[in-house]
Amino acid sequence: MIKGFKLTKDYIQFANSFENWEDAVIQSAQPLLDGGHIKQSYIDGMIDSVKEYGPYIVIAPRIALPHARPETGSVTIGYSVMLTKKPVQFLEDGSSDAELFIALSCVDADTHLQMLQEIVEILSDDAKQDALFNAKTEEDILAIFN
Repeated sequence: MIKGFKLTKDYIQFANSFENWEDAVIQSAQPLLDGGHIKQSYIDGMIDSVKEYGPYIVIAPRIALPHARPETGSVTIGYSVMLTKKPVQFLEDGSSDAELFIALSCVDADTHLQMLQEIVEILSDDAKQDALFNAKTEEDILAIFN
């Protein structure tokens, strides 16, 4: 999918629930940190951005794309996918709940746009979106993204 990165099982997670959105964002980005795609400062940047600008990372109902500015600690291109059983609440009114987290590591503006285009292309396909929300295994998710 994304030039320079192929999604593997190591970058897919299934979670039950989280106490708060910060924990969900941290966990969603953990595979990128473990894989050397980002530094801890990048995760901190993700959280700081949501605190400053609100839940702009929730791009559609039930879908969040955590990311930060490349200079905060993006090392290489990558993304990870996390599906939660219970919605993660970003706002008390429930208007920005998310269950699908696709954490992005974008090294520059061009990469950021390319990754967003390709992910939005997948997410705008209703059948693929339904398949994602109903995925039970890493293989289910790999089949959609690769």
